[in-house]
Amino acid sequence: MDSAISLNRTVKVKRLNHNIITRNMGLIFSYAFLISMVIVILYPILITLMSAFNVSNSLYSTSFFPENFSLTDNFVQLFTQTPYLSWYRNTFLVSVITMVLSTVIVTISGFVYSRYRYKSRKSALMSLLIIQIIPSGSGLIALYAIANSIGIYSSDHATLYTYIFMILIYTTGGTTMNTILMKGYYDSIPRALDESAKIDGATQMQIFTEILLPLVKPMIMVIAIFCFLGPIGDIIMPKFLIASMSAEAKTLAVGLMGLINNIKESSYNVFAAGAVLAAIPPVVVFYKFQDYIVGGLTSGGVKG
Repeated sequence: MDSAISLNRTVKVKRLNHNIITRNMGLIFSYAFLISMVIVILYPILITLMSAFNVSNSLYSTSFFPENFSLTDNFVQLFTQTPYLSWYRNTFLVSVITMVLSTVIVTISGFVYSRYRYKSRKSALMSLLIIQIIPSGSGLIALYAIANSIGIYSSDHATLYTYIFMILIYTTGGTTMNTILMKGYYDSIPRALDESAKIDGATQMQIFTEILLPLVKPMIMVIAIFCFLGPIGDIIMPKFLIASMSAEAKTLAVGLMGLINNIKESSYNVFAAGAVLAAIPPVVVFYKFQDYIVGGLTSGGVKG
């Protein structure tokens, strides 16, 4: 009799556990997916970070902390044997100018597409979507041919003109999708605000600068961050346009890639040290403006 009662209790406990697991299966899979994503993201970062402090020229170590640990050797080598500061200056100069130009253009064009109705408006929006579909890499040869045909590489200031050319390409390339995002954000603001302001005597410029701009500030920050980060990680276009220039004229991505191009003479740990320093500004930007990024993207997605 006792053994039968014990058996029934065991069966009930097993059924209860099974029901709990079944009910929480979605939650278990969600946590498992999130943990696996954290591992996938953090593992390369830890490898790069540890390699930056490893003086033996290898990206791998038998232990988590490298046996030949040094806080400064790779960084000293980076600044003394490569024009790293020039790469850093070139890259962030391009990023900042691109960010300013793109943000101004996108803010104005998004306002125009959202608030004005004219004959070619729909065709213009469709053109932006079609342009966005075309892979950016498909136009590299054409861009190089254009730069060569207008005499950029044969001029006395080839480096300066090439960077101006790159800034214009980044600016125009970033306005297509960002304009659509900005238009969606403007659309989420009721047009009744515009009408009320007009009744009070406000001009279209006052409506834009004094009413709408403060309201679209989160999306402006998102657009600015996207435009700032784009040139930092781009390697394909700079490699096409500035490959033949001096070492000081290169960008961060191209310069660092040059450290690991040759297998026999690669400086993996110096490359890792440069990558760690290059990642600091984007990390600071994301940390500082994370509230704007989340708020801007979620709000812009309502009608985007």
